[in-house]
This record gives sequence, C-alpha cells and structure tokens, in this order.
Amino acid sequence: MRDLMPSLTRLVLRLMPLLLMALVAGSTFWLVQVNSPREEDTGPRVKKHEPDYYMERFSATELAEDGSTKMRFTGDRMVHFEDDETYEVTKPAMRAFEAERPPVTGHADLGRMNAEASVIDLFGNALVVRSAGADPKQDPKMTAASEYFRVLINEDIVKTDKPVELTRGPSVMNANGLVFNNVTREVQLLGNVRGTIVMAPRAEGAGKP
Repeated sequence: MRDLMPSLTRLVLRLMPLLLMALVAGSTFWLVQVNSPREEDTGPRVKKHEPDYYMERFSATELAEDGSTKMRFTGDRMVHFEDDETYEVTKPAMRAFEAERPPVTGHADLGRMNAEASVIDLFGNALVVRSAGADPKQDPKMTAASEYFRVLINEDIVKTDKPVELTRGPSVMNANGLVFNNVTREVQLLGNVRGTIVMAPRAEGAGKP
C-alpha cells in the first residue's frame, strides 16, 4: 500500500495539466453559450405581397364539359403574387361563352383576379358588352361603362358600386351602381338613376285584332 501511494501521486501530478486544460476549455464553452444571444425560432418564412413570376402577352382558355370554349382571358402582362396567389393583369380582356346566351366581353386598363379565377376586378376605362340576343329588336346589344367592375365568373354576374353608364339599344341610363345578371337578363340600377328609355317598336301586326 505504501509503495502504491507515490505512484498515484506521480500520476495525478502528470495528469493535472490536462485536467486544468479540460476545465478551462469547458468553462470557456459554457461562458460562450451563456453570453451568446439565442437565435429566435422565426418559424415558417412569411410570404410577402411580391411578384414571384409573370407572363407576357398571355392567353388562357377555359373549356366546358363538351370541349367548347367557356371563357377566354387575355392580357398584355400578368403578374402572380406569392402571398395570396392573386394575379394582376395589364390590359385585361375577357370573353364568356354560354350556351343559348349572348356572349359577354369585358376589358379595362387593369385587372385583378383571385386564386380560383372566380372573381375578376376591372379598373380604369372598364367596358362590359353583352351581344344582342336571338331577336335583336327585343333583346338588343347592351354595354356598361364605368371605372370599376367586379365580374363573378361562376354566377355570371357583373356589378359595380361606381358611377356607370348603361346602354340597351338606343336607350341610355346613368346610375351610381349596377348589378347585371346574364343568366336572368336582369339589370338592377342603383342610386340616382337618370336617362332616356326608347321602347322597341312593336312587330308589324302586333296588337291588331
């Protein structure tokens, strides 16, 4: 036992520098961890309302179940925004085709479309035209001009809460807003309505006994 003590003492003395170095290194690492600012967990990257791609002079066509053209949408430039997946279109033009209904066209200086392409807002020199029906005398061409229109594609409705001028054949009406349903052929004028209505002439022989 006595012979063993000197050997242990010499071993500890030899290892002492290494132990001190390990202690200093460990203390330094601990101090760095304590005094370093922790990086906050920012979570998923927040998308900004910035363009992530664009198309020049594009043309998109939606087909009906029978393969016929349901809607055609064109523009000079279309920009997609990554946060809400909406589209901004320069010089948009659209044309909707429905069986047994007059086609409806629209264009403006600027357009915005939602991600589902079910709502299109038209801004600046906006004009919507519904072609004449099968009998132009009874169902003449209609136009609506305003600085803003909202087109509801699925409902086939055009509306605005801005001043609008509506023409139907020779008739001209002005109002503070409009709701036009192309399915029912109904037009609702809102606000201060004024203008001139020209009645369609009766067909020859109508009203005679």
